[in-house]
Amino acid sequence: MDSNEQSKVMAFDTLFCTNHIQMLKVMLPYMERQMQKSLAVYIKFLELNYTITYFKNHPYPLCGCGESQASPDLFKLCSELLPYCTETEKKQLEQIRGIFQSMEMYREMSKTMDMMKDFMPDMADFSNIFGNSQASGSDSSADNGSDSSGGGFDIMNMLMNMLTPEQKQMYEMFGGNQNAE
Repeated sequence: MDSNEQSKVMAFDTLFCTNHIQMLKVMLPYMERQMQKSLAVYIKFLELNYTITYFKNHPYPLCGCGESQASPDLFKLCSELLPYCTETEKKQLEQIRGIFQSMEMYREMSKTMDMMKDFMPDMADFSNIFGNSQASGSDSSADNGSDSSGGGFDIMNMLMNMLTPEQKQMYEMFGGNQNAE
């Protein structure tokens, strides 16, 4: 865990704690075992009580817990959560990160190919190479967003065929097919 991630956790803990609660935490290891259990519960109770009181007195958003972004960086969030996960959760987060990375790469490729179509209108010649719908004999150009003026190159269809079913599902779940409509 890097110092920035640790700072976020410490900032949150500091915000919802008082000096007296911190003093109780310092005293905790010096207590008898049975007293430690009771004191630990009491410390958590005091933290909860302080947090509730804090929000009653300060209804504005928390600014000490980091900057609020319009669209959060989910890849970064997954990275920050990793140190706190079990091995199974780490594997799942790694899969999610991989999906987000694939989606981002897909978006970048899509933008690049759209720009290339503007500069190179003769890309329609490549439709047979990538298995476009005109090459297979079916006319689905209206359905998949390809150029309907005759033999257009459908990069979206090509890139969607490169994704695994799970990646396609994640892409559609996050509104990835908005451009195709």
